[in-house]
Parts: sequence; C-alpha cells; structure tokens
Amino acid sequence: MLSQQKADDDLLKVYGKMIAIVVLLIVLSVLGARYIKTEPILTSQGLAFEHNRLLNVLAMVKSQWLTSGRPNRMLLSWYNVAPKVLNNSDSDVATESSKNGQFSASAASDNTEAELIGTDNWITLSAKGWPIVDTFDNDGCQQLWQQLLATRTSELALSVEYQAEDKVCRYVSPNQSSLSYQLLTGRVIFLSAEK
Repeated sequence: MLSQQKADDDLLKVYGKMIAIVVLLIVLSVLGARYIKTEPILTSQGLAFEHNRLLNVLAMVKSQWLTSGRPNRMLLSWYNVAPKVLNNSDSDVATESSKNGQFSASAASDNTEAELIGTDNWITLSAKGWPIVDTFDNDGCQQLWQQLLATRTSELALSVEYQAEDKVCRYVSPNQSSLSYQLLTGRVIFLSAEK
C-alpha cells in the first residue's frame, strides 16, 4: 500500500510538471505571436527615430553652414563613426580641421583632435545650405544617408529610391514606411505604413 501511494505521488508530480510545461509553452507562443505582429510597428518606429535624427542633423549642418561662411562643401565629423577616422596623431600627413567645417591643412596636435577628424566625410551643399548628393542616383542617396547619419541603409534594411523628376531621395522600410528628403528645399517627409 505504501509503495502504491509513493507511485501515485510520483505520478502526480510528473503530471504537475507536464501541466506547468504546457502552460509555459502556451504563454511563450502567445508572446511570440504578439512579437511577430508588432515587428512591423517596431520597424516603423525605427524609421521614425531616424526621421528625428535626420531633422536634428540637418539643423546642425545648416547652422554650421551659416557660421562657416556658406561654403559649397563642408566636413562632417562624427566621433569614431565617420569613414576613415584617424586613429593616431603620429603621422606627418596633413589633416583637415573639423572645427569650422572648412578645409585647412594642419597637423593633428593630439589624440583627441585626431579622433574627432573625419577625413573622408565631405558633404556638398546647395546654394541654400542643404546637403545634396554627389551623384543624382540611388547610390548618391545611399551615400548621403551614410554621410548624414553615420549608418548604412542596409543596417535598417531600407531600400533607396532616387526620384529624378522631383530631386528626392526616398528611403523605404520593409513595412513600407518611408522617409523622403527633398534635395532642393531640405524638406523631410515621414510617412508611416498603412495598416
């Protein structure tokens, strides 16, 4: 009789564990389904975040353009993210100062100055001070995104379209949210995906 009770208790413990595992699997499947449904929303919010970043960067570029005497080209320096950022100041190579955004040859005086200099992030500006593409095509729009936001469009899985008739760079996320930058006016338009 004692062994029968022990067997029943063991069987109840096994059933209890099985029920707990089934409940856990149900909870995980519900959470997984909700995540899959919200993934397009998260992607859209990522592009909305990039929209705000782009607006801030454009305001900074315009401000720097005004204070630098309205040059045709300016150097944008992103701390340790611009392409080909110098890593040391031991070289005798002349560098381009990023303090005023214009070209001026000088040797980097210390590591801090060298880290802040982006040597290959020159951006072309319109007569009104808005960043424009070097080549009027999809590649030019991709390069502009990278120069302004220091990220690649592939990191956000964005497709890039250049609309020649309007001179607009359009960046489209996988869920069809889009961000358009008008090269002539500097206007930025964010359109969220339709549900």
